[in-house]
Amino acid sequence: MTSLDPSQGKAHDQADPLDAAIGPDSVEVKPGQARLILFQRIAGGFMIIKGMIHWGVLLMGATFYALPIEARSATVFFAVIDLVAGVSLWLGSTWGASVWLFAVASQVVAGLLFVRLTGLMIALTIFEIVLVAFYIVARFMAYREQQD
Repeated sequence: MTSLDPSQGKAHDQADPLDAAIGPDSVEVKPGQARLILFQRIAGGFMIIKGMIHWGVLLMGATFYALPIEARSATVFFAVIDLVAGVSLWLGSTWGASVWLFAVASQVVAGLLFVRLTGLMIALTIFEIVLVAFYIVARFMAYREQQD
């Protein structure tokens, strides 16, 4: 007969995986990984804000309909993809960086080919390219730290 009472039977073994701690305290995060997580949160927050700006333009009504058709379609696309990329980066999902890189590549292509470039769009595109460069460096540093 089995019992759940700890006073009966054998004493709890700390090496038993069932008794191991769960949650954030049970994971050892190295400094490079912590920097990568912080960077993903910053980039994710930026993408969420950018997505909300696109939603603001989308929900303005008359202002949205005054835009050329390519700008309207780009606004709808980026309203969705920027939020998906931002939330996935913020949560640290494994596919988050892929969606984010796709969103940045789409932003560059849309900025160069379809949408009339304004000063703000040029600045946002350059900022996103700089964020990607920093991500590559942070990812490489975290990978190198994990290999050591």
